[in-house]
Amino acid sequence: MKSNLLLVFCKNPQKGKVKTRLAKSIGDDKALLIYEKLLEKTAVVLSQLNCDIALYYSENIPEQDCFKHLKATTKQQVGDDLGKRMANAFQAGLSTHQKVVIIGTDLWTLESQDIEKAFAALNQNTAVLGPAQDGGYYLLGLTYFIPRLFVNKAWGTGEVLEKTKSDLQGEKVYLLDEKNDIDTHEDLQQHPDLAACIQKNNS
Repeated sequence: MKSNLLLVFCKNPQKGKVKTRLAKSIGDDKALLIYEKLLEKTAVVLSQLNCDIALYYSENIPEQDCFKHLKATTKQQVGDDLGKRMANAFQAGLSTHQKVVIIGTDLWTLESQDIEKAFAALNQNTAVLGPAQDGGYYLLGLTYFIPRLFVNKAWGTGEVLEKTKSDLQGEKVYLLDEKNDIDTHEDLQQHPDLAACIQKNNS
């Protein structure tokens, strides 16, 4: 049994299919550009880690992406909704690794230390959560599969974190610092350096 596995859930960068809430304010082209920048930032973070990495794409496995320099396995998400897709990935991961952590690709402020801290926390805890400002979570880590975490959730809503914490009652849980997913124009405005990418592209 290997030690640490990081699951990375990412959407294929396709115009009109990523950052749709953000696109309502800035348009599909700019929303796609922002998502591509988030992918690139995630790739930099992953390159600084010493753990196994599995990239899970939403639509198909691309021939080229910004993660190609990493020693990562590439897979396709399987399941009718986000919960089932994450459950399938966790079950597969925990069959080969002692500690499994999942992240998305929506964080501009995620650092390698956050992921390292999550794995370290799983030495003394059965679960670790990274709370997001919107009421969801940006990171989940487990030492064993807990099916109830992945059902009866309105994914993408502000109740996911609290319901997940409730489902973890009785478990030893470590909470990371809160971070902000980039989903709306208001989220983007909290990160001027990311928002500046749009202006640079226009100039």
